[in-house]
Amino acid sequence: MWRRGERLYALLVFLVVALEALALGGLVWVFSGRLLGAFDYPMARLHLLRALFLTALALVVLGAYILVYHAYTALKEARDKALYERYLSAFTEALFSGTEPPPPPWPEPALEALLHLREMLKGEMGEKVARWLRKGRPPWAFRLKSRWASRPVRLEALEALGLARLPETLEAILPYLEHQDPVLRLAAARAAARAAQGKGVLHLGEALLKAGLPKGALLEVLLLLEDRAEPVVALFLEKGGRGEVWAALEAIGRLHLHGLAERVLPFLEAEDPEVQAAALRALARLGYPPVGYEDVVLGLLRREEEFLRVHAARLLPLLPRNLARRALWEALKDPSFYVRRAAAEALASLDLELLRKAGEAHPDPYGRAMAAQVLREVAWNS
Repeated sequence: MWRRGERLYALLVFLVVALEALALGGLVWVFSGRLLGAFDYPMARLHLLRALFLTALALVVLGAYILVYHAYTALKEARDKALYERYLSAFTEALFSGTEPPPPPWPEPALEALLHLREMLKGEMGEKVARWLRKGRPPWAFRLKSRWASRPVRLEALEALGLARLPETLEAILPYLEHQDPVLRLAAARAAARAAQGKGVLHLGEALLKAGLPKGALLEVLLLLEDRAEPVVALFLEKGGRGEVWAALEAIGRLHLHGLAERVLPFLEAEDPEVQAAALRALARLGYPPVGYEDVVLGLLRREEEFLRVHAARLLPLLPRNLARRALWEALKDPSFYVRRAAAEALASLDLELLRKAGEAHPDPYGRAMAAQVLREVAWNS
């Protein structure tokens, strides 16, 4: 949460600095006139005393404001904490006993207690908390629509709407995906991913295509969608650019979207090595064999990019058994330590006897050593 009052503090500091600048400017003007004989000594002394008085007044006002502000916020935080704990206890008791909660309107700490429960609970109990949130008429959507809301207030509102997961608030969140502030865009994407349901998921996907978020943020949004992510992932694969496609391929593997596995295969031939690597990772996580693309995977073992060779080696066990055995034997000769490691681990999952043979008789000494090392690790783990 963010403390309020930053605008008043900034205004006060500006007034203090302006007052000091005025006092110093007056002193420079008077003492310059004194040196040139334009002003007498009593006039110079009077201006000096005025400048000292203004400086003291500014310091007193600023110091008093800071002390009062911190004292007030400390008292307010203590009061809010007590209210939060009281309402959290009341809501929890009502939730598990089947009784009605305290009647609204509720203060902000009570709404925070409901958000805490909403974040932890899913299913029927989570929906019950959502109904209580609607009954409390939370102000977060209205704050987003306000022209005068500060950046911290908007961030706080977006965070709260994301925790609340109320589908009807999506309309208030989506416009922020076009905001010029990248922090607000990211916060809006996270909140929208939690709130979107039904057709709102596709509306979110279309908005994300225009949001200009980095690929890591796009992947985070897809993971937040969880079991609702498939339509957005399919949209990214169809209409997205490089970042959207990369995020979609990563999400397919991490969320185990087996229904989209077939659509991953063409990206093994993409021009971008990062996209190819994401496609390899997705297929490996799904355990989906690259039928019809065996030659492409073998070709990636000869690419200059080390990370492509690593991921291609990890995918080899999904190829036809004899082809995979020969390719992994050859991959143990790779000059890269990480490729040899990936090949040895893949061979351990595919054919442990062939790995033992490689540890004893592989023609490449580094490949032989790697096979022996992985064999020892397999023995220790078993």
